[in-house]
Formats: sequence, structure tokens, C-alpha cells
Amino acid sequence: MITSPTVLVLGAGSSAHVGYPLGSQLISELCKLRGTPALDNLPDGWTSTEANDFLTRLSRSAHYSIDAYLETVPEQAALGKYLIARQLKTREVVDFLFPPNSTGSWYQYLLNVLLGEGGKGHFQPESLGIITFNYDRSLEAYLHHALQNRLRIPADEAAAALAELPIVHVHGMLGSYPQVPYVPSSDAEELLAISRQIQIIPEIKDVSDGFCNGMFEQAHTMLKAAQRIFFLGFGFHSDNVRRFNFFSPESMAGRYVKATTTGMGTVEVASLGKRMEPYGFPDDVNLW
Repeated sequence: MITSPTVLVLGAGSSAHVGYPLGSQLISELCKLRGTPALDNLPDGWTSTEANDFLTRLSRSAHYSIDAYLETVPEQAALGKYLIARQLKTREVVDFLFPPNSTGSWYQYLLNVLLGEGGKGHFQPESLGIITFNYDRSLEAYLHHALQNRLRIPADEAAAALAELPIVHVHGMLGSYPQVPYVPSSDAEELLAISRQIQIIPEIKDVSDGFCNGMFEQAHTMLKAAQRIFFLGFGFHSDNVRRFNFFSPESMAGRYVKATTTGMGTVEVASLGKRMEPYGFPDDVNLW
């Protein structure tokens, strides 16, 4: 059970354990589609020639993420978003979230914390909020299915319980959950509609006197009420931190903050601490 107001801020690394690709992995997966039937019969008037050319240029651009590449070709953002959505949807297999495919995940830990002492109580998310930069819905699907099986309740009752947990996708998501099923495929027109619900980084514009979208405003309100903030798999890009309009030495005073640094060396961790200092993160920010 969580008693102190707590916010989790999720980056791409937070869902890697259930098979979702990081930036460079996603580029690699997309580029493997070149010259395959997967690029035939695309919606919205796109041709296989156009898609192949797009992926060839992406492959040879030497970018670490497809978002960075799309900044250079904004006229192809819609095609890029469609391909991203279609590739990520292939991961939407419920069995990928549970043993034997995924074991000992932080999703499991979170569920048991929210179920209280011994993991046998009622779902209690009142003091928790989640902000995610990810399009995927793996956390929602995990909690939904786990609640059904742990508490032996029907899907609609589990969905009602899950709705009590605020999860804000600041860049949009692959369809509302559970209204849009968590399945690995959709027809081309359904995928096109889903792709239009996500916002890639180049599409998010800063504003001088407010928030770049309503989701960031919701996230700001959530952070303002938090006593504890945990960053999981988050890259700490300065634009993403800044767009919350929250982080500063004054606003961070008295708050408990931790962040995962999986895969980072000692020098990288120290550098991260320095970069975050202007936002109120102390030099010795609790990183683990």
C-alpha cells in the first residue's frame, strides 16, 4: 500500500523488460521491413516505394531514434507514426507480460504493493500517479489481467478498478485501454487511426506561457502534489524535463527523488547529476 503521494515517471526503458524496443532497436526492426510484403497495401495513399525509400534513409541517417530522424523530414511524420504504431502493436501479446515470458518485473512488484499487506487486499491506487512517455499500454494490460486473475473478478470490474489509477501518456498512446484491445494486429485503417493518437517529439511545440499539450498540464498537477518522485527507464532529455514546467530548486525542495540508471557507468551518472542540477536535482541525486 502506498501512503505518501507518489508519482512514477516512465521512459522507454520501463517497458523494455516485456519486449518493447528502445530507440535504436526500433530503428533496426523497422529497417528490416525494407523490400518485404509488409510494406505492400499501405493506407492513406502511401506506396511501398515511398515506404522503402523512407526506411532506407532512416537506416543511413545514423540517428539514435526515429523521432530524431523525423525532425529532418516532417512531411513524412504521418508515415513514420504509422510504421511506429504498427511495429509496437506486434508486441501486444498478453502472454509476453507474464511468466514464463516475463518474470520478476516491476509491474508485478507494483501490483502487489497496490494490493496491500500480503497482496490480498483491495486495489488501492489512491496515492499513486503515473506519467509515461511511452505509447505502449503494457502496464495497463498487465494490471488489468492480473487483477482479474488475482481477485477473480470479471474484466469490466477490473477495468473499473484500473480506472482509479491515473496514468498520463504525455505523447499519446496506442489507443485507449481496454476499449482498444491489447492484440498484436489491427487492419491498416485501424492502425492509421491509432497512429494519429500519438505525438512524436517533433510534433510537440513549446509555448512560452503554458503547456505544450493537455497531458503535460495534467502531469504538472500530478507532480505538484507528489512527495516522492521515481523515474524509471527515463532518459532525462532536457526538453522532456522542461516541458513539465515544474522542476526547479524551489519546487524540488523537500521531495524525495530516485531514478534508475541501468546501463550507465559512474561517469555518466555523475554527468547526469550535473545536468539535472539546474532543475533542482542535487549533485548527489539518489540514482540506482
